[in-house]
Amino acid sequence: MFSKFKDIAQYLCLALLLCTFATANAQYQHYVDTLGANVFFEHPEGSQSPIHYLNEGDSEFVALDLDRPMSFYSEKYDKLFINTNGILTFNIEFPEYINQPFPLEYPSIAPFYANVDTTLAYNITSISVFESSDEQQLQRATDLVKYAYPDKSDFVADKLIVATWKNVGHFSAKNDKLNTFQAVLIANEEQTFVQFIYEHDGIQWLQGETGALGLPDIRAQAGFVAEDGRHYYIEGSGTDSARFTFSENSNIGVPGVWLFHVGALNETANVEVPIDQEDLNVVPQAATCAESGHKTCNFNADCHDKSDGFCCVCHEGFYGNGKACLKNDYPIRVTGTLAGQINGQVIDERAKLQSYVVTADARSYTAVNPVSAELGAQLRLIVPVFSAIGWLFAKPLKGALNGYHLTGGDFVHSSRIRFDTGESLLVNQTFEGLNYWDQLSVKLELFGDVPFVNGNAKLHMADYVDEYTYVSANEVHSVHTHTIEIPEESRVINFQLEQSISFDRCVLDYADLSTGKSVLQKASKIVLDYFERDQALRTSVLTKIGVDAESNACTDGTAICGENTVCVPYEDTYRCDCRHGFAPQLQADNLEVCVDIDECLLQTHACDENALCTNNDGGFTCVCFDGFEGNGYRCLKNDTANDEQAAYTPDYIISGNYQDECQRCSHDADCVEGRCQCRAGFDGDGYECHHVCGHDQVLENGRCVPILLDEHQVQPQCNFLGDCTCPAGYELVEESQVCRYTAQYSTDYKSDELVPCDVDANCHINATCEWYENEMRHACTCNHGFQGDGYNCELIDTSCTYNADVCDPHAFCEYNESRCICEEGYEGDGYHCQLAPDCRDNATCGQNAFCDAGVCQCLAGFERDVSDICVPAGRCGPVFCGANAICKWDSVQGVQYCDCIEGYAGDALESCRSIPPPCNVRNNCGVHATCEPTDDPAIYECQCNAGFHGDGYVCVEDQNCLNTPQMCDMNAKCLSTNNGLLCVCNQGFYGNGSLCLERQQHESGFLLVSQGVVIVRVPLNGKNVKPISVASMAIGLDKDCVEGRIYWGDISSKKIVSAKYDGTDSKTFLEDDIESPEGIAIDIVSRRIYWTDSVKDTIEVASLEDPTLRAVLVNKNLVNPRGIAVDPYREKLYWSDWNRESPKIEMADLDGTGREVLLGSDAVNLPNSLVILESSGELCYADAGTKKVECIDSYSKQLRTISNDLTYPFGLTFTHNQFYWTDWTTKKLESVDTFGNRQKGIQTPFFGSHKMYGMTAIEDSCPQISSPCQISNGGCVDARICLVNSKAPSGKSCKCTALSKTCNAPPQFGGQF
Repeated sequence: MFSKFKDIAQYLCLALLLCTFATANAQYQHYVDTLGANVFFEHPEGSQSPIHYLNEGDSEFVALDLDRPMSFYSEKYDKLFINTNGILTFNIEFPEYINQPFPLEYPSIAPFYANVDTTLAYNITSISVFESSDEQQLQRATDLVKYAYPDKSDFVADKLIVATWKNVGHFSAKNDKLNTFQAVLIANEEQTFVQFIYEHDGIQWLQGETGALGLPDIRAQAGFVAEDGRHYYIEGSGTDSARFTFSENSNIGVPGVWLFHVGALNETANVEVPIDQEDLNVVPQAATCAESGHKTCNFNADCHDKSDGFCCVCHEGFYGNGKACLKNDYPIRVTGTLAGQINGQVIDERAKLQSYVVTADARSYTAVNPVSAELGAQLRLIVPVFSAIGWLFAKPLKGALNGYHLTGGDFVHSSRIRFDTGESLLVNQTFEGLNYWDQLSVKLELFGDVPFVNGNAKLHMADYVDEYTYVSANEVHSVHTHTIEIPEESRVINFQLEQSISFDRCVLDYADLSTGKSVLQKASKIVLDYFERDQALRTSVLTKIGVDAESNACTDGTAICGENTVCVPYEDTYRCDCRHGFAPQLQADNLEVCVDIDECLLQTHACDENALCTNNDGGFTCVCFDGFEGNGYRCLKNDTANDEQAAYTPDYIISGNYQDECQRCSHDADCVEGRCQCRAGFDGDGYECHHVCGHDQVLENGRCVPILLDEHQVQPQCNFLGDCTCPAGYELVEESQVCRYTAQYSTDYKSDELVPCDVDANCHINATCEWYENEMRHACTCNHGFQGDGYNCELIDTSCTYNADVCDPHAFCEYNESRCICEEGYEGDGYHCQLAPDCRDNATCGQNAFCDAGVCQCLAGFERDVSDICVPAGRCGPVFCGANAICKWDSVQGVQYCDCIEGYAGDALESCRSIPPPCNVRNNCGVHATCEPTDDPAIYECQCNAGFHGDGYVCVEDQNCLNTPQMCDMNAKCLSTNNGLLCVCNQGFYGNGSLCLERQQHESGFLLVSQGVVIVRVPLNGKNVKPISVASMAIGLDKDCVEGRIYWGDISSKKIVSAKYDGTDSKTFLEDDIESPEGIAIDIVSRRIYWTDSVKDTIEVASLEDPTLRAVLVNKNLVNPRGIAVDPYREKLYWSDWNRESPKIEMADLDGTGREVLLGSDAVNLPNSLVILESSGELCYADAGTKKVECIDSYSKQLRTISNDLTYPFGLTFTHNQFYWTDWTTKKLESVDTFGNRQKGIQTPFFGSHKMYGMTAIEDSCPQISSPCQISNGGCVDARICLVNSKAPSGKSCKCTALSKTCNAPPQFGGQF
């Protein structure tokens, strides 16, 4: 009894405790229960803080200047940017989407970092941000923080920043699916919390359609990144599960709502998540599809329940294990790392595996690099490097499953190679599934030894069939013996490969789990190469799984041929040929189809000349004209017809349609000198020819002999004693041991005496009545085992089962049926075989040909070309045309020439090939290549990726300074740059890295100013001003800091002059075809000089090394070009045109292409000199009309004023953080610092006119970067000038000059735009 009361007391105490706990949490519990995922913070009505909206697009941003710094991680920031792509950044905008996983390089808060695009936004779409001090919103946020973080009970929010992405689409301008989410920054003076809210069912997409560099976009990521690289992300970020995780899970117990403490944190701490006191955030393990099991399935899969759980099954059109599904026939890449050692040599940790799998053909291309020559040569023997990938993506046949069907790319592949010479190697490959970019990741470990192989030796591995056996539902084994040949060494390497593949597999209840089941896989077209120059192992293989001994591409389901085609096995694949009666034709979409041949129209039919030809699909029908009878192929006059009907021609056959008499000839006649003559064995007038002999006879040596009996010599039948006998009608010729025909037949034997067997059943009992196409009639043929003429058949005494010699030499014995069968290409009863005819009817002979006695003959006036096609007789000029080409006449040149037929291209003398469909229709680009649009955006072509070169189908890695150090000059080093690995000259040298020249040190720290007739040197302190050179009238000038020279344009003497900084060594640089060079700009990197000519109205360029290399870049739409500036860093050229009616500043690439107006008449008035700010790339200009010095960012087009209220600025330069300009009114050198503070003007003495023009600053620094045109004119030949253009594949263009011979240059100096 006491025990019972004790239990009751314990129960009451426990209940009281629970009530106390519930009371303590009641004030928050009600709040969190009523907070739904759709409760977004809205902009309060009447708020003093405005709401800001981002512009529509895919790379926009809005900046917020914070009135108080905000804590984030261990730092404080006073500026916040909201960017289009679902991310907020501190202190710097981040508008462009970068396809990479966290951490990013900027301090950021990302509720949904993905490729957002609102370019074609609906009116329901918006991206906005606002600050809120609304008391209700602040209290709501404060209560949420206190609930989630009990240790922050003293926290009180005094500011909210709310960023909302509402119904946003994805790249590229797609609105088929829309997402809605919000990020709320909850802050006070010291602490910052961030709340993410995802609308219920508000996450409909995770990635954009297209990723940079051909890679798919990473799926959406949510999290935080600190300035020092610390980062945190929500579990599931970057994966398919993010679509459920973000909007249906939580860290505070409310689906779709997340809260994080992000500042202030100590220097080692990371984001703090709420304490889950009530286990509200635990996600229960799903047991059925209904219990959220479908959330574990791939986006392209369905969930299927089973007795002990559920399985995921990929949709139709996709394949995989359900948790990972790939689109059918979509190429995939495999990337991996290698570790271990082979033959005691450690594998370079830099070695990477890259594989590209063309899944439509199950063809994989695998490369491993960098690997040393010695190691790379031996790696070719490690078959599992490519066999595992081959099994994974093998072409499934007859319902078989390849590796990806079973594993989804997540499995362990262990293999051991045992060589017959004693070596052994263990290979472990761990496949880890798809990474962020949907590339399959793998780690390879190799340990052991392999036989030595010469690196230059060519290896050959024959096709093989491997057997994979299921030892369980989750494990497959294979053991196979292989051979690799080295032909040049007459060497064979034999080895046994044992493979074990283990994986986790979900099996439905109805699946076949029988162990011991095997499947065959064929590997073919194996390539094993090592390229020492690239330090790369390259292999390729084509695999099919589910094959059998009789499989080929036409029978195993691989082939997909169109209508009116027939599948023909071809090597390890197939081709689709047109059926007889059809011919290939290229459609407008570049796809080849088979269309019906109109044999009647083309005169290629086999109808009698007295028959009507009617075309139909794949053939034609012949019907004899009235007054004639027959089967249409042979028409004879009716017995009642008038004898004069021999010349009968139907009314609808107009003689004028015939090109000449030869087209009227009978099929049994030849055209001789324009007249028709019946062939031997026929008589008639050539238009109608009749057999001299009967239908079962032919004329030979002037007599008619039976066509069914072979008069020619036949082999006798001999027994083992050597006694030989001949068939009836033949006699044995002892000396030659052959049988010779001896029977006599009357030449007056008439065909009408023999009634066809289909009319009168007159065949022997051991014969059958069969149709003979070449005779166009039925005849009797003895059955197998009998011999004779069909009307008399005798039993053949000896069966080939016992005496194979009874078969014809071109036959073999079918022992099961005890009969002889003619070999392919021969026909007969097996005892007598003769060559089968080339054709049975005209349709099989193609165009311009007909079938004559089993042989295809060209029509009169045609002859066979090298393609075995009947073409118009005669050569095409001095040559024959190749395949798929025809002979044409050039009326202008008066010659014949060969040309490819429509839809084909190539060498018309050799062979024209069908133009393949473009790569955007059929993904046929090679490894290391992508499908890119050409100048015509409707046409795509394969182009090798950066770092590779080739035709887009075969791309070879470029040679670089890392693998070939000798590419660099001794005074240069190999560095990784934005443009790849480049040779860069050391400090104190300049050049392209392959050749580096020592820089000369020059005096600096002063200005060089033109006073028209004098160039003066002005120290920055304004003291000791002195002239250095005399001119006639110098306007614009610029410096060459490499050589320590100054260049100026003299508009009076009409030339460009140069001198050293001190005025010595003055010399004319250019004087031919120079009129008024008002502006001068030096590209010290590429060693080029640019100038404006206000008389010729041109922008021109010349080489500093060779002034004869010069070209006109622009000569249109210019009125008064003056100032000019070049930016060698960003490869841009700028110039001003002070046309008073329409002034402007323009920009272009350094070769004159890509011309565009940067500023128009609404922004400039009288723009004079220009200068580039090296640090920012801004273009700054002096405008005498607006009386300002202003700068513009040519990328963002943002304009800022440096100084205004000037009088008349002309020349402009920048140095030591100060702008200097010449002023025609004050006649001083005016200046202002970068903060806009005007400095005291420098009054210079005037040594010439009382005006100052152009100016430049001489500094102690000189840019040290490389350029494709820097050395040896960039390799341009034919007197062309090398000009930088990063948009060109080579990074430069070779522009024509007046001296170029192989291009059509304008009359003066080069191209124009």
